[in-house]
Amino acid sequence: MGAHVITARELDKMGFYRLFLAVLVLFSHCAIKFPSYNQGVTAVISFLIISGYVITKLISYKFPKKSDLKSFYIDRALRLFPQFIFYLIITSFLYLFFDGSGEISISQFLVNLIMLPLNTFAVYFNNYIIVPQSWSLGLELQFYLLIPFILSGRRKVMWAILSFALFVPAFAGLINTDYFGYRMLTGTLFIFLLGSMMAEGEKKSLWAFYIVSCVMLLFSLTVKNLSHEFNKEVLSGIVIGVPVVGLIFKINLKSKIDTLAGDLSYGVYLNHLMFFYIFNKMGFSVLSTSGALIILGSSLTMSYISLRLIEQPFYRMRHRKIRKDLPERQASK
Repeated sequence: MGAHVITARELDKMGFYRLFLAVLVLFSHCAIKFPSYNQGVTAVISFLIISGYVITKLISYKFPKKSDLKSFYIDRALRLFPQFIFYLIITSFLYLFFDGSGEISISQFLVNLIMLPLNTFAVYFNNYIIVPQSWSLGLELQFYLLIPFILSGRRKVMWAILSFALFVPAFAGLINTDYFGYRMLTGTLFIFLLGSMMAEGEKKSLWAFYIVSCVMLLFSLTVKNLSHEFNKEVLSGIVIGVPVVGLIFKINLKSKIDTLAGDLSYGVYLNHLMFFYIFNKMGFSVLSTSGALIILGSSLTMSYISLRLIEQPFYRMRHRKIRKDLPERQASK
């Protein structure tokens, strides 16, 4: 088998799918969703699977050594924080402009700026999160901090089983299903690791978790006592996301349009509720199809602006300074 050079773009070739997922989240916040089903949650689960896949490949080929750990963390920080801080500042000013200085405190802003604990405020203290959907960034960042040690310890399945064991009580409704089965890393780590298993070809473990998830989805749809909020959305996210993500990564997509779509997806995810807030304050009907389309158009436009002004300069910095001494590793195809 010939050697194959893994490039950054090859690890990230599902741009249209990521933008589609971000739009699903946007529509769900505009109350455009299936009856008794929130497709936005299912979309977030696909994001987690994608993250598990991409980060595992990234560490394997770009940051495989213990000495690369600091570079990996800096690389991920430069990916997550620039646009997040940009929209955090804009959203904070909008709150101050429309609702007054009592809406946001300095301590609240600083806690949000850290990003790491944001998912812990979800459900119980949602109003503390300035950019509401950024709770998932806290979850993502926690995964980034942990995954290098999981991969180096070679006990991925053990971690996945432990996380799944903590997901089960949430699934059964013994503890808050939304909080512990969707927002917290304890109950979602195994979902990230499904993507990681896919990346490293661990088919037996992947299939075992996938089949169990299918069975649990069936129970959540048919047993009333298991129809807790977001059970079916999380499990269907696994059932749909695993094969779709696996298929897309096998397809040879090298389109500039696909790359642009993927680049826009993060901005759309971060800014759409900002436009929801603005248009709602201006008296527009945001919980409607027309309102959703206005928000979508505004979100895409602003995402392109933040891509050019914020994301791309930091992207060049990441690849010029952080990865310049990390050669493309060879992998058997």
